Amino acid sequence: MYVAAYDYPPYFSTGLETDVTRELIQILNDYQDTYDFQLQVIPPNARYQALSKDGCCDVIFFESEEWGWKGKAVDATIPIIRGRERFIAKRIPGRTQAFFSSLDDKTVGAVKGYHYNFDGNERTADELGSSYRAYLSHSALTNLRMLMGGRIDIMPINDELLSALQNAGDQYEKDLLVSDQIFDDYMLSMIVGHNKRLTRETMQQLVRELARQGHIDKLLQRFNLSRFQVYRIGLRR
Repeated sequence: MYVAAYDYPPYFSTGLETDVTRELIQILNDYQDTYDFQLQVIPPNARYQALSKDGCCDVIFFESEEWGWKGKAVDATIPIIRGRERFIAKRIPGRTQAFFSSLDDKTVGAVKGYHYNFDGNERTADELGSSYRAYLSHSALTNLRMLMGGRIDIMPINDELLSALQNAGDQYEKDLLVSDQIFDDYMLSMIVGHNKRLTRETMQQLVRELARQGHIDKLLQRFNLSRFQVYRIGLRR
């Protein structure tokens, strides 16, 4: 059973020692022996092909249906996480929240294959260049280092990554100016391809069973993500 994963920290990143997806795969394999879940790393813009009928993978964890999946042959489980996205910049003397009021003359760091909703218009990273001065990389962590090094001026980041970095005692927090304004929020589920060895109903049942055993709560607590959790055993559908 192949789990597609692309760079989207804290859910998955080869730049991290561990992440939510790798931990959840281990929990699933320890919990049951019907399915052997294995990680398959893919580029972000390959995820639609990966879950297609002839694709390499069966499921992708912590993904929003709004990110290009409409019309695709997939099903989503119940939402598990409600995430949010906002801008950050490097903290320097005299820089205030007013810095985020306009993107004019600013280089925006984005990730290839991601979807963004800066101004109410959902668009891919590749489409940003038509409206903004954009620098595209393959990793949010790369962009974070570019931001701190002064190579880009501003970048979108999800609140979950900010929270996980804070939990890890990362020093980025004191060096970042974080926008007060959220420009996007989204629900993250498990998305399962049609005609696969795994069905949405089976994946959903596994999530429910892990929740009953307390595994989901403990996993999200470990990464400081509990405040984003929308699926708990008392709230299950």
